[in-house]
Amino acid sequence: MITTEQAALDAAETLAESFAADAARADADGRAPFEQIAALRASGLLPALVPTRLGGGGLDWHTVLRALRPIIRADAGLGHVIAYHFVNSWRIRLNENQHVIDDLYRGLSSGAWFWGGAGNPRDAGLELTPTADGFTVTGRKFFATGAQLADRVTASGTRVDTGERLAIVIDATAPGVVHHDDWSNIGQRLSASGSVSFTDVAVPHSQVLGPNEQDGELYRPYGSLSILAFQLAMNHIHVGLAEGALAQAADYARTTTRAWATSGVERAIDDPYIRQTIGELTAQTRAADALTWSATNLFVDAANKEWELGDEERGRAAVEIAAAKVVTTRTALHVTSTAFELMGARATSESAAMDRFWRNARTITLHDPVVYKAQEVGDFALTGAFPTPSAYS
Repeated sequence: MITTEQAALDAAETLAESFAADAARADADGRAPFEQIAALRASGLLPALVPTRLGGGGLDWHTVLRALRPIIRADAGLGHVIAYHFVNSWRIRLNENQHVIDDLYRGLSSGAWFWGGAGNPRDAGLELTPTADGFTVTGRKFFATGAQLADRVTASGTRVDTGERLAIVIDATAPGVVHHDDWSNIGQRLSASGSVSFTDVAVPHSQVLGPNEQDGELYRPYGSLSILAFQLAMNHIHVGLAEGALAQAADYARTTTRAWATSGVERAIDDPYIRQTIGELTAQTRAADALTWSATNLFVDAANKEWELGDEERGRAAVEIAAAKVVTTRTALHVTSTAFELMGARATSESAAMDRFWRNARTITLHDPVVYKAQEVGDFALTGAFPTPSAYS
């Protein structure tokens, strides 16, 4: 069990080195990363955010996000699915059935459960049918990141008898669960973001978290923070992508890129245009990183207030996360594309495997339209209005 910040950072760095060594091959294969998640499970990092009283590491979001960054640099698809493990396992505390939450955390800690999600709000909802022991759940969810790899999956469903919407946890290996292994997108290939179907899958009372309080009449600010956690995680993924692309491009420029014929220098790294380009890309990435950590600080402050959290504190965190989303999206796309200009035409060969950074950036930045994040920031700048809590804000 990892219980200190340094141990978490060291374990993540070791994993990242292993993942980086195999990243190009794994991306080319495009298979769900069962072996990598097994290594993560063995590292002791999975219960990092679980309170120590429930057998977990008792670490905070700052530590977990710092630990994730080298993994994202190595492979953003892996960073994506691992970040979502932490968000999905953390989000269950945003409900009020405390005994259920505590028991699930004990299971996570003792069993090193990996968590995925099946909550795409743009799909049809899951149906919950009451039984003597709880419910059965039926339906299909797309973009179910991590579900294929998971021990437990967070979701919500609607009771067929009353229309009440409930937050639930599903055993990802239970009878009636089918993982379709249909994630075949150009990027984020190791994120295991395919679809999952549920047919009369048992959800006992011990896996029912209670009424969904993210929006509607039951809305409470603290109960809605999972949305901001997902958005914040994507900001860190965007920055890590840019950092990873820059590191690989710089190494290639030092070791492989040839000086241009009319540059007047012998080494590519002495070319003032290459130095200017990498300097500008580095500055943009550092600025995006700084804004992302500013957003992280506001999110952590909001989360620490728990059920005492108010609308204004949530709103300020939402605006900062949205602002970071605008900047990190533009940065990830620009850096992963422009990095080729530091390297030259040979860097477009498959053996260089540089294209995976751009493919990953292009894929994940389409998660939800960034123009709506810019609109939210603009609305706040002009009117002082906070983003309306929703499935993406």
